[in-house]
Amino acid sequence: MSTPRWRARDSARRAPGRAGGARIAGVESRRGHALAGQPAQVSPAGRSRQAQQAIQDAIKELILAEGLVTGDPMPTEAELMERLGISRNSVREALKALQAVDIVEVRHGFGTYVGDCSLDPFADALAFRGRMSLRTDKHDLYEIMDLRQALEAGLIGQLIHVVTDDQLALLKVRLDELVAHSAQGEAGDRADRAFHEQLFAPLGSQLMSQLLRVFWDVYHDLNRELAPDVLDPAQIADVHRAIYLAVAARDSEAAVAAMHDHFTGIRERIRDQREA
Repeated sequence: MSTPRWRARDSARRAPGRAGGARIAGVESRRGHALAGQPAQVSPAGRSRQAQQAIQDAIKELILAEGLVTGDPMPTEAELMERLGISRNSVREALKALQAVDIVEVRHGFGTYVGDCSLDPFADALAFRGRMSLRTDKHDLYEIMDLRQALEAGLIGQLIHVVTDDQLALLKVRLDELVAHSAQGEAGDRADRAFHEQLFAPLGSQLMSQLLRVFWDVYHDLNRELAPDVLDPAQIADVHRAIYLAVAARDSEAAVAAMHDHFTGIRERIRDQREA
């Protein structure tokens, strides 16, 4: 088994006379007591949050300083305790928080590894925020739709210049699947998603694809909140057909207009749900 890259460089990085790497000032002693330097007016809960955030930041800096990448093994709990000068409970709490945002991955029985830093946690929070907004004044929900509209309408102009005939053929397949669902009186959520993923695939941006999936997932969750009688499968198929035809014609102006029409329909559905 090869030696983890952080461990191979560890002894060289430590200063003479020290048992570990850089310690976290102002967080805690090895006995768990808070160190001096915290403002007197900060509550115990506030100090605890600040200390925990400092530990999380220190672990993130360690990942960067050691040149670790997704899938690389992390130092063990004991090694993090030694290098950062913190307790085992603090290490575990910090790793748990970092795992929640996909910065680290804890594989029980194997150890801790650098995570893939996906946008899934962001998607979950945004989707729940949209669902909460659906039950109030819809302000946050409309803002989420504004962000998605700005992203897709802005990107479709770039798409026109790079899409190939083969990619258009794949997009047509996705459109036909959506139309088939429409003919059966179904909204075709999966086909809708597949259409949008294929639409922007020619841009070749993994991060952009993840971000688009985040907004689509939010809308998918909201679809389940909308009453069935405000869904119009035929209209959904029509707006996607207009998008496809504009892209196939390499007409940037028509493509942007069709995308804006698409989001106008989404807002009408949300409005109809409120008035139902």
